[in-house]
Amino acid sequence: MKADMRRRRGRREGAAVAETQRARPRKWLTPFMWGVLAAGGGMALANALATRRRRAFVPRLIRASRQDVPPVVVIPGIMGSRLLRPDGTPVWLNLRNAIGHYDLTLPLTLPLAESRDDLVPGPLLGTTAVMPRLFGFTEYYDLLDILASAGFPAHSSGRDGHGPSHHVFSYDWRRDLVESARRLHDALEAMADARGDPGARFNLIGHSMGGLVARYYLRYGTAEPDGGPVTWAGARRIANLILVAVPNGGGIHALEAMLYGNRVGLSHTTLAAPVIARMPSVYQLMPPRGAAALLDDQLAPLDVDLHDPATWDRYGWGPFAPARRSLDLADDGAREKSRAFLEAALARSGAFHRALAREPETPCPVRVVLLGGDCLPTIARGIVPEKRGLPPRFVPWNRKENDAMFEAGDGRVTRASVLASHLPLAEQSPFGCGLPEVADAMFGSADHHGIYREPTFQSILLRLLLRPVRRAAASVAPPAAAG
Repeated sequence: MKADMRRRRGRREGAAVAETQRARPRKWLTPFMWGVLAAGGGMALANALATRRRRAFVPRLIRASRQDVPPVVVIPGIMGSRLLRPDGTPVWLNLRNAIGHYDLTLPLTLPLAESRDDLVPGPLLGTTAVMPRLFGFTEYYDLLDILASAGFPAHSSGRDGHGPSHHVFSYDWRRDLVESARRLHDALEAMADARGDPGARFNLIGHSMGGLVARYYLRYGTAEPDGGPVTWAGARRIANLILVAVPNGGGIHALEAMLYGNRVGLSHTTLAAPVIARMPSVYQLMPPRGAAALLDDQLAPLDVDLHDPATWDRYGWGPFAPARRSLDLADDGAREKSRAFLEAALARSGAFHRALAREPETPCPVRVVLLGGDCLPTIARGIVPEKRGLPPRFVPWNRKENDAMFEAGDGRVTRASVLASHLPLAEQSPFGCGLPEVADAMFGSADHHGIYREPTFQSILLRLLLRPVRRAAASVAPPAAAG
């Protein structure tokens, strides 16, 4: 009996030892993971706050006079402006976006001009709060930092509204880009009035999607994209236009976002697919016809037009998807409303791209320069499955697919898109650009969100901005043509 008791006690002690050994990983794993998260957060915070120390270029090396230098206007890209409630409370980007949800969905209303809510644009993302920089939105902080160090203070700090300064054009990046071009026109007119200079002209920096807004304004002013000729109506307010990392040939990530959504921090709902699908601007970011953006399952290019509703119907995307894949279509009525919205948004985006691709009858009267990165693999194409109703794939499964799907770029926008190399005029350009208004293009090693940290791009940008403006009036259409 004593032997049995010793055996049972031995088994209990052995089980206790084994349980203790099994519990040991749990004792160190939790603090280890918290340590990893804390270290990662600290690195992200240091990265967001250390921008000034990383800047290598010294602006005072540029000996140019600051006399007669035009003011700078910064036009941000998609998600680049904060969105605020009428009372000034920010709803993009804040902690709630990153870990939870705020409904940024525009109403499913037609015409598109009436699809709006009460949110208003605010400051540039990452310039007034640290948190957006923790998520990688550092480009505008970097840009305003280098502008201020080169003698372009914020316009509000100017003494009399004259001399070098910088302005920020914030806009609701969810909405139609033609509407945003009209708001840009109003903003530039107000700036000219504030300076007391009817002939005032500005140096515009269009970053990413903001460059599309600026290009449309340069070509047409406030006119509709209805097939009319290029008038250069916006040139009367532009001294130089600098297009930085602009998707002139669109980006396939826009289609990916509408079909899959975008994650914001830990949240998959803030920019879920149904939310993005109601943003007219995202349709205008999709590649136009001619910029081969889709491959079949054998990696052969597909000659399709992403701005044609028939393409969406053919492949069963969005509101044409099978019922089991529909994300926000509870019944046939909702499906029909979504299809009508899609058709209107695609018609608008198609007209927008055709207007930007139209060859002008007269030369561009202002200097336009492209800047971009071309040293990073950047997705350019998606693979369409053979079965209808399945969305394209944007992740390669092997090296062959990777080589077919990716091109040189800045990690977000390809070199080919910046140059609009799908347009016929690219074959005649000495640097492969399809845009007749572009005088020069410069590429280097920079990612989409970090280009303003690179000394080479800082030097190029500031040398362009510090050129004195020529006071002779630009040869453009009369102001009435801008309406």
